[in-house]
Amino acid sequence: MESLEPIINMKSSESELKGIPYPDYPLVSIITPTYNHEKFIGTCIESVLKQTYPNWEMIIVDDGSVDGTGSIIKKYNDKRIKHVKQENVGIWKLNETYNRALNLAQGDLIAILEGDDAWPKYKLEEQVKIFEKPEVVLSWGRKNTINDKNEIISFDLPSLEPFMHMSQEEIIRNLLIYNFMQPCTVMIDKNALLSIGGFLQYEDAPFVDYSTFLELSLEGKFYPSDLVMGYWRKHKAQVTTTQEIEITKAFMISVDFYEKMDSSLKEAVKFNIDDKSKFHEKMLNDQIAVSSRLSLLNGNWDEAITQYKGVFRNGDFSVKLQAFLGIICALCRRDLEWLAVISCKPKLRDASGEWETTVCDKNKNLTVLFKIQIFTMNLFRRLCHKPILIVNL
Repeated sequence: MESLEPIINMKSSESELKGIPYPDYPLVSIITPTYNHEKFIGTCIESVLKQTYPNWEMIIVDDGSVDGTGSIIKKYNDKRIKHVKQENVGIWKLNETYNRALNLAQGDLIAILEGDDAWPKYKLEEQVKIFEKPEVVLSWGRKNTINDKNEIISFDLPSLEPFMHMSQEEIIRNLLIYNFMQPCTVMIDKNALLSIGGFLQYEDAPFVDYSTFLELSLEGKFYPSDLVMGYWRKHKAQVTTTQEIEITKAFMISVDFYEKMDSSLKEAVKFNIDDKSKFHEKMLNDQIAVSSRLSLLNGNWDEAITQYKGVFRNGDFSVKLQAFLGIICALCRRDLEWLAVISCKPKLRDASGEWETTVCDKNKNLTVLFKIQIFTMNLFRRLCHKPILIVNL
């Protein structure tokens, strides 16, 4: 089993929960839904076992895996890990899986960690402290994106510090536009979660996080940590029907939620549907652009040209530029992954659709090109009096 820690430099916290004796640490219940994650579930569990915070339970709900996921889970002999096996209900009944774990949870706080994601070792210790503020019902942090080989392929660079100074109305307005919280970084007050009926899933929506976070935003304060609080795994690049539904459904959910809000809160939130529409369009164009890159790698030149033409008509300037270069590459019978390397974005490893890192070298250190890019961007941001970009491994 390949451990995550030698590959990702998890920054360890030296701090402790001052004045709180061990038996009085709040119990954190970790909800881990998993399905056919035999390649990743070991790394996931090990990242929990390495936590510097001792008082946790991990409830793994295996949604009928048909690979070796269950056998790997059983190898971990720790009484804090509870393994629940169920018949497969799939992503369209994901709320049933999450709420089954929630009903078993004994903790005061709920943390989400899906079976293919992982945590830095300081995650629980640092995030529990935020809930010493009684008004906080949810906390989240920055994420690093990893590939199938546990390599970091992208960072959340902008600081979350601006969110610390936002009113709840401002948080809601931003959340209505897009879901800026990756579930593997989230921790929730269980009583607040139970008060809205647990994890919520709209009909025909293949996710529970966005609808649940929206409802929770009415229950109390959301407060971020500026540390990396999770490692989110990015799987093969492909535009599937599910992904398209997810983007469109998120649009519909946020609009529906806004329409049902109290009129006084609507006035305070000042949500602009045009902002949501622009973001929705950008997400769809980004998905098509990735599919176009995959077409280039597969040598489907005519298909790539057709896809890029559509993106060019509908995208913003940066997307139009990528589409233009994509069309030129298709005509020259070349792929577009050289642009990913230059811009330090994740590149496609091959036609399989797996992602490759461009920000770390073979020794797991930041590449020179990426360091130069961050230095240049931060120099520009300082001149514009903007917060600098932070690389947190």
